[in-house]
Amino acid sequence: MEISSCFCTSFLAVILVLLLLKSLIVKPRNQKRKLPPGPWKLPIIGSIHHLVGALPHRRLKDLARLHGPLFHLKLGQVDYVIASSPAAAHEILKTHDVAFASRPALMAIKTIAYNCSGMGFSPYGPYWRQLRRVCAMELLNNRRVKTFAPIRREEAAQLVKKVGDLGGQSPVNLAEVFLELTNNHLTRAAFGKECRSRGRFLMAMKETIRLAPVVSPMDLFPSMGFVIGLLDGSMREMKRLHGEIDTVLDEIISDHRAKKVAGGEEEEEDLVDVLLRIQANGELEIPLQMLHIKAVILDMLVAATETTASTLNWVMTELVRNPHAMEKCREETRRVLHGKNIEESDMEELHYLKQVIKETLRLHPPLPLLLPRTCNKDVEMMGYTVPSKSRVMVNAWAIGRDSGMWAEPERFMPERFENGGVDFKGGSFEYIPFGAGRRMCPGMAFAMAGMELFLAILLLNFDWKIPEGKGPDELDVEEEFDGALRRKNDLCLLALPSLAM
Repeated sequence: MEISSCFCTSFLAVILVLLLLKSLIVKPRNQKRKLPPGPWKLPIIGSIHHLVGALPHRRLKDLARLHGPLFHLKLGQVDYVIASSPAAAHEILKTHDVAFASRPALMAIKTIAYNCSGMGFSPYGPYWRQLRRVCAMELLNNRRVKTFAPIRREEAAQLVKKVGDLGGQSPVNLAEVFLELTNNHLTRAAFGKECRSRGRFLMAMKETIRLAPVVSPMDLFPSMGFVIGLLDGSMREMKRLHGEIDTVLDEIISDHRAKKVAGGEEEEEDLVDVLLRIQANGELEIPLQMLHIKAVILDMLVAATETTASTLNWVMTELVRNPHAMEKCREETRRVLHGKNIEESDMEELHYLKQVIKETLRLHPPLPLLLPRTCNKDVEMMGYTVPSKSRVMVNAWAIGRDSGMWAEPERFMPERFENGGVDFKGGSFEYIPFGAGRRMCPGMAFAMAGMELFLAILLLNFDWKIPEGKGPDELDVEEEFDGALRRKNDLCLLALPSLAM
């Protein structure tokens, strides 16, 4: 039975009236504390209206200019504190790292991703620390990443063939190419070469990314979150999606177990194999249940697919917009790799390519707003009180464009990284595309290994041009944001086979 639109409207009106009365009657518990400054608020919605009409990372950067590098927003019923400077990020990610080490239990993550049981959103505590050790020692360390080198070589060869088949006659839609490439790379590393359920899993994962934004109405009005989810249909969608993902992961895990029982040719372990082996060993302090295995796999693939593909798109965007950088990068790649049977160790000689990737991550961090954290107590920092249970977000995009830290911050200039010093491993708080502290991204090595090889192969084998005779300055760079920062419009370029090859 469908709920009529008239009933929904009336019901929502009643909710708004009740929330308004509550806001007028209940005395704010933060009244005597010195909160960070922030914009003016309205009843019920708080500061939400200040974020309307612009991408959030850009609007929050504008608000930081008005209110300072640490400011407060009331979004619905929830306190948010936004950090927009290296000093503020250092306080949150280093000085008070333990107090800010947990994640908020967002409704979409709870519903779809096994009640926040993956690495990204599980609460800080013994279970999360155990998962971190498993990732560091078994899943994403340098040794494990190297075992996936044959997968990367095969995918790189397929990439060259796919692009080469167009022969420079038609533009290559790099958005589609990079998404398929990263999907193949990640799912083969996670599930192995033969996986009958991979296509269905990728479709479900695409929906997961769509339904799980960083902030949704359900999370801004937690006292009414469940009701909002029912009325707008999102709760039903999330439960359906969870069921699909769970069924597919059951099939994948069942196939892995059957393959193990059957024996046969020994293959390199994929990530599911590793997790099943750890579970079977039974040596963990907190036993690894099947839902934990599913949550870890889902978490890793959702986190890495969109962010890696987006970064590859932005690298190629910046290179074609900056012909000098493109020529310098292309010359280095061909000088180092020409005539070689390419190994990943050769990537260590591609110094300028590494600088190009770093500069792209500064200007276009895949997560412009680092995943939200929540504090477990009142925290005194920078002369203000961050109240317990506040959600804290670090604007990595704003920090990467801070004119106090970077010369000509809006300019694409890879050479700024040629002397080293600043890196993305969490020690330089003016540059945190992967975060910092206990909850920084554990998949850096995996992501960089793929990006460096795939970009080198494309620059080695093809000359890249903007179609229709457009100049570099005419290439659009409009952004789209739904948690990850991507190009709004697909990047389509002509790939001319390299005469040098």
